[in-house]
This record gives sequence, structure tokens and C-alpha cells, in this order.
Amino acid sequence: MDIFTEWQSGGTKLRWRSTTAANDGQEVTVFNRRCGTSGAPALVLVHGFPTSSIDYFGLARELSSEFDIFLLDFPGYGLSDKPPEPYVYSLYDDARLLVHAITQVWKLTEYRMLTHDRGSSVGMIALDMLATEAALPTDVILTNANIYLPLANLTTFQTALLAPTTGRATAAATTPELLAAGLGMSTFMPRRTPEDPEIAALAKCFAHNDGIRVLPDTIQYLNERAAGETGWLETLSKIPLNMTLVWGLHDNVAPLRVANHVWQAYLRDMPGRSRYWVVPNADHYLQCDAPVQLAQIVRLTCAGEDILLHTLEDRSDGAVLVDQL
Repeated sequence: MDIFTEWQSGGTKLRWRSTTAANDGQEVTVFNRRCGTSGAPALVLVHGFPTSSIDYFGLARELSSEFDIFLLDFPGYGLSDKPPEPYVYSLYDDARLLVHAITQVWKLTEYRMLTHDRGSSVGMIALDMLATEAALPTDVILTNANIYLPLANLTTFQTALLAPTTGRATAAATTPELLAAGLGMSTFMPRRTPEDPEIAALAKCFAHNDGIRVLPDTIQYLNERAAGETGWLETLSKIPLNMTLVWGLHDNVAPLRVANHVWQAYLRDMPGRSRYWVVPNADHYLQCDAPVQLAQIVRLTCAGEDILLHTLEDRSDGAVLVDQL
């Protein structure tokens, strides 16, 4: 069984009524998945753009015997509905969906959360909402994401999709296979070909419900991020939880300077325990490039014990805990 088929077969569906005013309460079907060990410590994994929860296939496999794992695909992504324009995709709507899933569907009261890419923006908004409901996670692990756009490097493809004058034409010239292959050759380490099982699974996710068609709509989250990212980071810096920042070193879209700035300006002095890891053998999709190392960081984070600054297993390619407070 290939990765896509296995992931799809293990999921269920929930209905979500959009809270974005422009969508007039439109309902969409949302793919969600629970895997791992029922009754074990709960772990919520939040995906980014333009991919989906299937990004966590390798990490979920590594942690399956130790955690009860919860994931979903936001509308417009993966195996969820992908309504075309004039439907408006929004970080705020997805944050409300995530809070709804955590508190009403999965009914989690003690859990950890790991976010990636666009999911980190959704996560920051959701954490502010969860704080008002006294439903915060114990630990948050934030991984590679353009969470401070002035220091990011948007690709030509992203810029073309984002622009109203070129977005539709750019999407029309793209196929699921081309998009997956491009990601494999630019955002994974080592680089991957279309025959790689995870890249092949991405292509099938992009093809599902004609996901390429909505790329010019889903990428508009970058405008929301540009407007709100500083406020979200400032709010996050005051929330009483443990924060772990983990970054793949080879990321050229969200380069290490993004992580360094966010760590120093917002995360290092948070009220809880803060840690900053760098994974030297990973690119943007560190959960795919280094699932074994990221899984070990998750374990160390959840254990809650004091640790010294060190390199995992004292290996030259091991993740480095570069700072903590």
C-alpha cells in the first residue's frame, strides 16, 4: 500500500461551517486522522502550505507507540474539500477550526502541539483563543515557517501565485506532479525525485479535489501573515507555556535568520521553558528529512526534564540544542 492510500484509509471526516463572513456559513468536509496509541499522551500535529497532514507520515510512524496523535487537513489542502472562488480561505477560520477540533471533536484536555510552516501562523492564532478557554497545550513545538516575512525568501512561484494578475495563470500552468517534483528538488534534504514515495504521495494529495486550482486562493494567507505576524508573536511571547523552536538548517525559503530573530526577539524569554534546536541534515520539511531526530526532540520536550546544551547522540549530523532558558 502506498503512503497516500494508507493515509487516506486511516482517516475520518468532520463537517465545518466556515466562520469567515464572506463564505456565508458554507459547510466543508474536513479530513482528520487519529493514529498512534489510544490513551497515550496526546500530540496534535498542524500542517503547512501547500501540503497537508501527510507531511507527518514519517514522524507519526516514529512516535506511534508513545503518543496518541491527532491531525487534520485544513480546507483547501490534502484530503479535505477545496471549494473554488469566491470561497475565502483564512488563517483565522482555520484557527477556529483547530480549536473546535481540539476542544469539541477530539476533546483534549492535556496535550502537546507541533506546528509547521503556515500551520505555525494558524497555531499562534489558535493559542490565543485556547488561552481564553483555559485549554492551552503543555508544550508547543514550532518548526520551519516563514513567521517573520521581512527575513524570508519567497520563491518566484509563490510570488506569481500570490499576485492577482498572475495567480490563476500560474496555477493553470502547474500540475500536481510538477508541484510535488519542485518541492522535492528544492525543500527536502537530500533532494528527492518524483519516484520518492513521499513526493509521489504529495502529488496525489495535490490532485485530490483539484487542489492546484485553489492555490492562488490558499496562498493569500501570506497577506494575513504580513499584517498580523508581529502581533501574533508578541501575544505568543506572553502565553504561559513551554516553547520549543526546531529548525532545519538548509531551508532557503525560511532561512535560519528567521528562526534566530524570532527566538531572540520573542520566544527565548517566554514565561515557560524555552528551547531552540537546529537540525543540520534537514531542509524546510524537517519532519520528512529527519523524523528520527525530530521524534527524539519531541520525547525530550514532553519529558519536561532539565537537559544540558548538547548534540543528539553526540553525532556530527545530530540536532543541536543551541540555546534554552
